[in-house]
Order: sequence, then structure tokens, then C-alpha cells
Amino acid sequence: MDKTFELQTHYCSSFDKKKICSYDIEQIKKPTSSIMHKESRFLFFTKGEGIIRINGLDYEIVPNSCIGIIPWEVTNMIEVKSPMQFIKIVYDFNFINQNLKSIYRTSGESIDIFGEISNSPIVYFDKASAEKVMSITEEIRSEVGMESALEIKKEKALVNAFLINKITELLILYIRANKKTESNSENIKIDKKINIFRYLYSHLSEKHTLKSVASLFYMSESSLSKYCKKATGYSFHDLLDEMRLVKAMNLLTNSEFPLSLIAELTGFNDSSHLSKFFTKKLGTTPNQYRKSNKNVVNMFNFEEEEQAYNIVEYISDSFTEDINENLVAEKFSISVSELNRKLIYLVERNFDDFLNFLRINYACELLNTTDYLVIDVALASGYNNSKTFYNNFVKLKSMSPSKFRRSVEIQNE
Repeated sequence: MDKTFELQTHYCSSFDKKKICSYDIEQIKKPTSSIMHKESRFLFFTKGEGIIRINGLDYEIVPNSCIGIIPWEVTNMIEVKSPMQFIKIVYDFNFINQNLKSIYRTSGESIDIFGEISNSPIVYFDKASAEKVMSITEEIRSEVGMESALEIKKEKALVNAFLINKITELLILYIRANKKTESNSENIKIDKKINIFRYLYSHLSEKHTLKSVASLFYMSESSLSKYCKKATGYSFHDLLDEMRLVKAMNLLTNSEFPLSLIAELTGFNDSSHLSKFFTKKLGTTPNQYRKSNKNVVNMFNFEEEEQAYNIVEYISDSFTEDINENLVAEKFSISVSELNRKLIYLVERNFDDFLNFLRINYACELLNTTDYLVIDVALASGYNNSKTFYNNFVKLKSMSPSKFRRSVEIQNE
């Protein structure tokens, strides 16, 4: 693998972390870099033609194609034959999966969403089915608004129940369309390395070791370790921790599961282990996180634009300090969701992305203009440790801090 994957956020919405689903429309006019997705999504193509690579395999895109992506899969558009447009529905996989499983448990049936989509990542809808998909996605938009346009909808009664039904309808259409198509999976060799990420995520409750996973995929421990680091910027164990953290955050936000059950589902020894790990990583306890991320998003008021500018100015002046979204939201007497929505409106980034953007760009300047050790650059840029700094640097610059210092020169005015 020559290229580090871009890791996408695990939230369905950039400004409202408690959303279980979001709607948007995007266009692709040229090939893209590889993206590793932390959250599930459907990409329904309405225009254009091209070729997309999913987990190392190439698939043709035509109008009415639908891509199904589950957490920790890798995609990149390798060819654009004509400009493409698609509807993007991002949904909380864990939340939807748990709700569907509870339904099927009572009926005595079983369902494996993960397997159904991962084994068939693309379907081609006929005209009638495509019209149904368009209708469903429009209903989703009427509930949640359009993400990139900051089209915020006032929350209606039983909104989550409504969205669960709509996502379920999409899943049913997707699976049925796939059943109509003859599968060529027996003749396809899937990149086993990329499959590692999918395997880890779907078996988080198990106690993985580098040795056990390497053996399962017929690799040496050193090869697996190097691949994880090169592909994601994380070591094997750090990647596993990141997956567990992401799943724990989703379950805290979108379920009433007790900490003991969340710990079991995400592979922690017990609720105490989960709490210590969570607090160390995010600076807040699981219960505090659950409480703060159940806030309701208010409609955006453009008269508050001045406050949004003040927030951006404050973060820009304070990014080297130990700040987080909860502290900033409290300082300006708004919710975390409202804070992120204002930032998206002004700088097209949520708090975490904007903070890392400022810190990493400042770090680039220090790497290029000083002889500071990398750890000193990390601390001066606002990071508490070199590991977090390294992961964010690789994510944004697709190279290590040391390589950047050697190979990139910052041009001054």
C-alpha cells in the first residue's frame, strides 16, 4: 500500500453528534484518494459514469447504482468517465443494527446486515426501484435537512422511529435488488489486508491479539503491524482502541445500554476499564459524554452570526491551549451541537476538525522554521502526546512529521 487512507469521521452529521442519519448531495468530477469510512452510508448515483474501487475491487458506476458501505471499509473513485452526482445517506450502523436485531429476535428470524452489504457492496436498481429509493431519500431529507446546505429541520415527534423505518426500507430494497443479480463472489479475490479492518470491527467483543489476527489472515505479526501503521497511521492496538472508542461513543449517544453492556459489546474488560479508557481519550466520562450529546439542535439564526465569528476567533487564538468542544460551548453558553453547527457554517469544519486543522498547520510551520524535536513541536501545537499528534498529522498531510520536515518547504509571501 503506497498511500495512507483518509479516515472519515464516525459521526453521521458534522454538527449534530446525536443524529442517527443525515442526507446530502455530492458531486465527483475527478478521481479521489482512498477513504476509510468509520460510519455506514448509502451512495445512490443519479448522474454520471465511472469506476469505484471498494476494498481492492473495481465496480462500474452508472445512474441508479447504489453503493453500500459499512464501517471500516475503504473506497476510492479511480476513474470518472462523466461527472457524477449522488445522494449520500450516512446512518448509525450500530443503532440501526441493534434495533433491527431486536425486531427479528421477537419474530424468530435472523438478519446479518453486515454480511449482506459487505458481500455485495454495489447494486444496480431498475427504474421502479430507483424511483422508490428517490422517494425514501426525499422523506429522509424532509426529516433531517440537507447537510451541506445547513438545512436544519425542526425535530418532529418520533423522529428516530421514522428514520429507522426509512433506513430499513433502503436496506430491504438493497438486499432484494442484490438477490436478483447473479453473484460473482466465488470468482473474486478480495484484498485480505483490507478485510482485516472489517473483521476487527465486526468482532470487537472478542479479545484480539496481534498474533491471533495475523494467524487468521496468514500473515506474520510484523507484516500485519506494518500494514496497519502504513494504511491508517495507527498501530494494530491503537487501531483496535479507536474502533472500540467509536463504537462506544455511538452506543452511548444512541442507546440506553448500561456501561457494563457497552463494555462487553466493545471488548473492554468491564465498565471500569471502559470508563478509564474513555476519560483518558476524550477528557470526559462516558456518562458526561452521553448527557452532553443528547442536546437538541436549535434552528440556526443568522442574527447570531457575530457570535459564530467570535467563536472562530477564540479557537484561532487558543488552539495551542488545552481546549475542547465542551469548554468552548460552555464559554459561549451554547450546546456542543450548536457550536459545531456554527463552525460548519463559517469554516466548513466541526470543532475537532477545525482544531486539528489549526494545530497541524502551525506544526508544519514549526517543523519548517525551527529545529524543535517532533515531541516539542507536538506540545507547542497543543497536543498532549506525540502519538495523538502523529495520527492527526498523518491524517491531514498523508506523511509523517519527519518526512514533512525533510521534503516540504513552506513558501512565504
